[in-house]
Amino acid sequence: MSDQFSILRPYLRGLPIIVIAMVAGFLFAKKYLSYKVPMYESTTKIKLADLHDGVTGNNLFKDLDVFASTNKIAAEIEVLKSQVLIEKMIHKLDFDEEVSRVGTVKINELYSDKPFLHHIAIHDPSLYNNAFMVNVKDTMHYTVTVEGIKGTYKGMFGDTLIIPHAASIVLILNKDLINVKKELQLVGNYKLTKYDTHSLTEYISSNLDVVSVDKDVAVLRIIFKSNVPEKAAKVTDALAQTYIEDYIEQKFKTADVTSTFLDDQIDKSYKKLSTAEMNIQGYRDNKNIINVRQETETDLRKISQLKIQKTNIKMSLDAIRQINEYIEEGKSNFLDLAPNFEAFTDLLSTEMVKKIKQLQAEKTDLLLIYQPNHELVKSVDKKIKHHTDYFIESINNTKKNLETKYSLLCDDIDEAEKVFIGLPERERMMNSLDRSFQIHQQSYVFLNEKRVEAEIAKAAKHAFHRIIDRATVPTRPISPNRPIIIIVSTLLGMLAAMLFIFIVNASKGRVNDMSSIEKNTDLPILYAAPHFKNDSVARHFYKNEVMKMDMKSMLPTSTLLCISSFDKSQGQRYNIKHLCEVFVRESRSSLVITFDPHYQNDFANSHAHFMSEAELASMSYSHLKQWIHTQTSNHELVIIDNYALMDNDKAVLMMGMASLNLFVVDTRKTLLRSITDIHLLAAKENLPNFYLVLNNNKYSPSLLTEAKWIIKQIKNKLHDK
Repeated sequence: MSDQFSILRPYLRGLPIIVIAMVAGFLFAKKYLSYKVPMYESTTKIKLADLHDGVTGNNLFKDLDVFASTNKIAAEIEVLKSQVLIEKMIHKLDFDEEVSRVGTVKINELYSDKPFLHHIAIHDPSLYNNAFMVNVKDTMHYTVTVEGIKGTYKGMFGDTLIIPHAASIVLILNKDLINVKKELQLVGNYKLTKYDTHSLTEYISSNLDVVSVDKDVAVLRIIFKSNVPEKAAKVTDALAQTYIEDYIEQKFKTADVTSTFLDDQIDKSYKKLSTAEMNIQGYRDNKNIINVRQETETDLRKISQLKIQKTNIKMSLDAIRQINEYIEEGKSNFLDLAPNFEAFTDLLSTEMVKKIKQLQAEKTDLLLIYQPNHELVKSVDKKIKHHTDYFIESINNTKKNLETKYSLLCDDIDEAEKVFIGLPERERMMNSLDRSFQIHQQSYVFLNEKRVEAEIAKAAKHAFHRIIDRATVPTRPISPNRPIIIIVSTLLGMLAAMLFIFIVNASKGRVNDMSSIEKNTDLPILYAAPHFKNDSVARHFYKNEVMKMDMKSMLPTSTLLCISSFDKSQGQRYNIKHLCEVFVRESRSSLVITFDPHYQNDFANSHAHFMSEAELASMSYSHLKQWIHTQTSNHELVIIDNYALMDNDKAVLMMGMASLNLFVVDTRKTLLRSITDIHLLAAKENLPNFYLVLNNNKYSPSLLTEAKWIIKQIKNKLHDK
């Protein structure tokens, strides 16, 4: 736990730096936000037309809008972001002229709070997108300077200021706004800019975004960002409305073009249809055709009837011929014949046969009474002969009549069958002509139907795209995000301070605490002296440490104690002083051997001996050792205020003579890498009873204290010079 706390100790010590950095980050963020132009965002939602699943009654017009198709969402997004549509929208907006108030640091665009109304007519195209700097002197006068044009032009509100061959400017005071907002400042510097269509299109495209609510939902969100809230709201609504109007316009144009095309096609189709009708009429007139099918059926029925009549007549004719042959064969004995009169069904023939039979019976009766030569018998024979001849003649006439009829029927049948000569060709031609007529007729009907639909589409100036959520003027900017920027800036200040502390602490590479020493060497630490607030606490601490050393028998009589350090400012003299004070209070006979005359008075309470460089140089090693032995024999404790290890090699000599070596390291001043040097020195020189003493243990002075210390050190160096 102490190791973890030691990691945090530099940051706790540098807490003022962290706080100052956080405050600086906070103030920087506030200042940055005061100069940063805020950006506002507005959104309009538009629902796309869906011919299959749209508003109520949409399917009623599904066939009328014959030129529309189911729009894909991605395609409509690209249409909304297209340059053509944005250019159409720009003509509805008043964004081509822009006026901004120019401050010392910040430039604010004015849109609804313009102190004056403006209009610029550009004569030189190179001045588009150029800044016209306007300096308003008072409520009457102003001056204009143009980048790229030398000179200053003076103008008056309400008059036209003409810049030769460049532009014309008209400025009119916005008195209505000035009367409402008394605090509105008129006098000042302004920047007036006239944009061309291309620049406005690029500006709007760069800040425009169109996204779908969901990939399966035909609803689009039109988003626009601007530093003026009113512009953000106007652009989204104007773009949505332009999109709908463009859709209707394109649909009308398409319907109009199609209607014109259909009119031409209908005229051509009508001519072809008329030609087909005339071809059919001419062929019918040429071939005397009314209806081939009906005529064919009638002719077939007629031929069938004629053949039936022919058959009946032939049957009757055959019967008459048989009777005639029969009678011719038995003509001499006619009365004995029994002809078949099946063919004679008329009443006359029947009566004649009955009459002949009656006369025959009468003759038979007369022959019973009279002789064959009797007048009555002869009269009856005459009557029988007369009837018989008439009957035979009738049969002959009937036969001739039937033969004539039969012959005529055969001729009629032959004549009727002639109608079917060339019938397949006529049918083929009629079918071909009818098929051509039907094709042209269907095309003519279809084109007329589509023409009606096109006319309806032209008349129905309506689109099923709908704006379902109009834009509102935003009141809060989306960027910069003030809370986030302030928090991030404050945290960055904190992180920068912590990084600075880490770098400084790492670059110093100080000992810092006991754990860092223990990680770098196995030399024992005799004691760790904290930073004392006053001398009474220090005296108590060193009293206890001396008692511990006595308890461990580390300070026997005639002990030669050598106290060393890399630099005497690291606490060497402080430890010698307080140890000597303890020995004096305990009435121990002690002697301090020092090699620095400036610090001899620090050991006023103890016996101190100053050995100069010359005196030391005049002694040999044995002589010096003998002299030190003499001093230890005369005193219970001899303390050597050793040379600084980094300044003089004689420090190692003194440590080699001592019976107890204490090496002082300071947490705030001793470099951590020096611990390894101490370890190597102790091992190399085989120094006896070598212990480390930690000075200012767990001491983290405040920055103010360190600043005072640094200032004091600088003053001392300047004083020494």
